Amino acid sequence: MDFFPLHEVLGKLTSEPGTTDITFTSRGEVGVRQNMRMAVQTMEPVRLLWPGTVEHFFPNRPQDRRVGQTIMLVDGPRRYRATLTMEEGGEAIAIRPLPLRIRTAKELRLPEFLVPYVLGLKGGMFLIGGVTGSGKSSTLASLVNAFREGAGGTVVTLEKPIEVLHAGNEKTIVHQREVGRDVVSYADGLHEAMHQNPDWIVVQEIRHPAEAETALAAALSGHLVLASIHAFTAATTPQRYLSIINPTLEDVGARDALASCLEGVLLQRLVEGYEGLVPVFEIMLMRNIERRMERINAMENNLRLGNWVALRQDTEAGRRLGMCLWQDSLQERIDAGLIPEQ
Repeated sequence: MDFFPLHEVLGKLTSEPGTTDITFTSRGEVGVRQNMRMAVQTMEPVRLLWPGTVEHFFPNRPQDRRVGQTIMLVDGPRRYRATLTMEEGGEAIAIRPLPLRIRTAKELRLPEFLVPYVLGLKGGMFLIGGVTGSGKSSTLASLVNAFREGAGGTVVTLEKPIEVLHAGNEKTIVHQREVGRDVVSYADGLHEAMHQNPDWIVVQEIRHPAEAETALAAALSGHLVLASIHAFTAATTPQRYLSIINPTLEDVGARDALASCLEGVLLQRLVEGYEGLVPVFEIMLMRNIERRMERINAMENNLRLGNWVALRQDTEAGRRLGMCLWQDSLQERIDAGLIPEQ
């Protein structure tokens, strides 16, 4: 059965800088998101060749068509994450081009103190939050690469799918495990990771109670757990994490546990700049970088009490320690001439 030359078209579409997402529909629509803006055109061959295209690129899709499927498309050095879903009147394929290489913290415009702060942690949990497409995976990959090239050790990653490949070296072993292929679930992978002598455990996304609870147990047991989570502000990210475990937020034990092991939160989003997308951040740290990484007890106590308003005030007051709110980061980017006035 004939199929649409997806790789060829993707190569052309993603050659333009700032292209982050491409969507194809069985109606023939092709949407390209470039620098946050979506442009849609109609390509008749997409509609005509849709059945063959799905059969060729998604040969193992579930029999129940209501169940979506995410795969990796590989075309030479280029890799794409593709998700096939059903919808009213047909189907759609959402595609995200993945970076050709792991970018450094400087290239990603991450805060200068972030890498040494995270590399200096001996255990606990560090959360990276934001909406879909905000660059969380790139930040995680950059931090893992910095660890690999620095002190080194053993890293276990749990991903679905694996987006960036990490090579080991003379100081580091990286175990990359894909949920659904190499391990049944994130929770099972976390249980098994604790027996793999890891220094770092990296979780692509925390979404369900079992994995949230197990990640917390791993952090409490002395491992450093880096995980991404969908959240909107740094101070309410712990609240969001706890709501995954118990939506009523009444699990005092989980709140005590998170207060004991949370080491920091980095939230990020991308805004349109003069030369492409620019990240802005909201950052909450649980240690004082000016006092040999001493624990900030007041923030830990506010988290333990569930005092989210006070936690935000602590974040605002901690600017000299590297913490910041969205408006601080935005203003910094404006002053640097990277983005226009918002």
